[in-house]
Amino acid sequence: TEGTTMKMDKAKVENCIAKTRAFYDTKAVGCALLKVKNIATLPSPALSLTDYTFPDDVYKYLDARAQCTIERLARAELADDTVPAEGPWYGIAEHTAFLGGRVDYESDTSWHYAMLDAPGELEKLAMDENNPVFRMVNGGIAYLREKYSDYFLPMVRGASGALEMANTLRGNDFFYDFYEEPEDLKALLDYCADALVWNYEKQMEAAGDVYGGVVTGFGEWLPGRGLGHVSEDTTTMISLEQFEEFGRPRTERIFRKFDEVFIHMHALSERCLASVASLPNIRLMELSSDPNTDRAVEVWKRSREKLTRVIPVLRLTRAEIESNMDLLKSQKTVVWYDAACMEDAQDMCALFARELPVR
Repeated sequence: TEGTTMKMDKAKVENCIAKTRAFYDTKAVGCALLKVKNIATLPSPALSLTDYTFPDDVYKYLDARAQCTIERLARAELADDTVPAEGPWYGIAEHTAFLGGRVDYESDTSWHYAMLDAPGELEKLAMDENNPVFRMVNGGIAYLREKYSDYFLPMVRGASGALEMANTLRGNDFFYDFYEEPEDLKALLDYCADALVWNYEKQMEAAGDVYGGVVTGFGEWLPGRGLGHVSEDTTTMISLEQFEEFGRPRTERIFRKFDEVFIHMHALSERCLASVASLPNIRLMELSSDPNTDRAVEVWKRSREKLTRVIPVLRLTRAEIESNMDLLKSQKTVVWYDAACMEDAQDMCALFARELPVR
């Protein structure tokens, strides 16, 4: 499958990065970047994590992942704004398992078992570069970068925020800690914030400089020392007051160590959006839709007056794009799109070029 036709078009990639940079820099509204995420009639080949034994099969798995990416990039010659990039991915566990503990794999994700019987047990955790999960992620980024640099750009894995890390390390008892052991919980959150920065900086080191920036864990390029994605999913389950006291000081400390941030949030976190958006250095805020609540674009519209410092990243349907064209023309937006077929994807690219150009 390794034909010259499948190699990355460097000029096209440079244009894509230049357009992304111009999009960030422009003061004009009515500009958007379009990322076609899936094409229903051209499904991406799916790998099952349970077909591999980790860490033994890590390179075999990464080679298979790279081949899937090369095939996907080759079949979809689209004029959208997707940066061709790939990185290691072994499920959700790697956001905390680099500190130790047991991991189980399922076909499409992984689980990290709670390690701490109390929030004060920091001695059970270790920032160790020899940890197998740390090596799978950071060594994996370096491996893909060295072996496949003609085919796609290196991509980091991203991070779970400090609250989310503490939740994973403690399990559901985490939610009692706010009331029963608040000071120990704050010490654990401080540790998680430091560990996040340590691990993410190692990821950036492994990826190297990518056109003066970083391709973040969800594929969005950020200039400079870009941090992304960082998820604040725990804000779906706690009060604004709890976020302000426990989460915000750690998240702020993390964000101040980077130039730009891509943050992943959920529509269910509506009560915390304004607080999160006021944190320093956020460039992009992705708002995911959730079951049993309003679609992300509706939540965004309700909150947008308080979120003017961030650019939204929204996964929109064709109907949502068409009915919200006035909204898109009044702001800057990154749109993720799942196309029905190739014709639909191409038509959407043409619509964005015509109606929402970067200028």
